[in-house]
Amino acid sequence: MFNPGLIHFIEENGGEVNTTPYSNYLKMISNPYVRKRLIEGHYLSAFSSQALLSTLKLKKIIYYRYFERILKEPMPECDESAEDILSQYDVRIENTGESMDNLLKIYYIKQHYPDVSLFVQASPAFCCPALITEAMAREIEQTTGTPVVSITYDGTGGNKNDLILPYLKYPRGCLRKDHPNFYGNLRRRRLRMDR
Repeated sequence: MFNPGLIHFIEENGGEVNTTPYSNYLKMISNPYVRKRLIEGHYLSAFSSQALLSTLKLKKIIYYRYFERILKEPMPECDESAEDILSQYDVRIENTGESMDNLLKIYYIKQHYPDVSLFVQASPAFCCPALITEAMAREIEQTTGTPVVSITYDGTGGNKNDLILPYLKYPRGCLRKDHPNFYGNLRRRRLRMDR
């Protein structure tokens, strides 16, 4: 209803979707918020948030042990300095909000999945944080090497998802020899052409 089957649309057109579990998202963004509460003198809120996050992290470690055997990869860490990450975009840690969250999430996604070839930002019409992130798209692409496509769902119908088709059919840089998935991308491209 909100994004006319965006995930299905991407997969149908040869892409693979990487969604972020909410527990990982909280790990990515929590430190700046706790720190801001401490700076502002909201000590009780900061300590209760930190206690809740510590409990969540402990629970995740317990549950992740079961999935680690299948995934065969360690649990993603999100312990980089938020100031260092945000300074690449001239954003200060005091500017908390959805746009800061997006920058941190983009950083960690690229860190854990360096072969990501497209960021898709899906947002409702007139969403201020989405407009700010959309305005930073060029800087995000320059910093990460990955383009950002913003799709605004305004409730008027139509297939807005078509905006990402060129990026799915002709991903930037995927056929450069220095790309980490050059041979896999080349093989997938040949298979698509043979169909």
